[in-house]
Amino acid sequence: MKIAILGGTGSLGAGLALRLSRRHEVMIGSRSAEKADKIAAQLSARAGIRIAGGTSIQTADACGAAILAVSYDPGKAFLKSLEEPLSGKLVLSPVVPMKLEAGMFYYSKENGSAAESVAALLKKSAVAAAFHTVPAPLLLKTDVPLDLDVAVAADSRRTFDAAASIVSSVDGLRPLYAGPLSTARTLEGLVPLLLNLAKQNSLHNLSVKFV
Repeated sequence: MKIAILGGTGSLGAGLALRLSRRHEVMIGSRSAEKADKIAAQLSARAGIRIAGGTSIQTADACGAAILAVSYDPGKAFLKSLEEPLSGKLVLSPVVPMKLEAGMFYYSKENGSAAESVAALLKKSAVAAAFHTVPAPLLLKTDVPLDLDVAVAADSRRTFDAAASIVSSVDGLRPLYAGPLSTARTLEGLVPLLLNLAKQNSLHNLSVKFV
């Protein structure tokens, strides 16, 4: 499958690109084609597999599925520009609205979730929430095996199954259905909790495994 990682120039996007490129054709999308091409070339050299670069719109148009690896509130105009290129396609949102106050991380969205906001703007796409609790530093350490669970929220089992096939194509990640997209707020809220636990207890790369 052709997967576009939009915002793939960041650490999460880069880590996902390295892991997913083992089984998929991966493209890095950015507002700047030059920046995307540069990062894609660096990741290609590291992975030993060609990873393409391009603008967000170019890669969204060419892909079969997209991962929205951008910071929270990328701008309505940006997301609306992707509505047609991503029409009828799966979009995975690992976006987390978060703020840092007095040394602690807090979930910052007052109502709903980032994934629901994405779905409201990308009305023609099948949106799922996933990958929130997979630490980017672990993804980037491609020689380190993973053994983690990834909770996925989606409004239909069909969307979940499509998302799960991408999640499980990363060795060591087990997708679990968390329910409809309205549960994404809970999934996104796990991230500031994990960051606070790590900071307060001098731990690193905390994630989730359900036993």
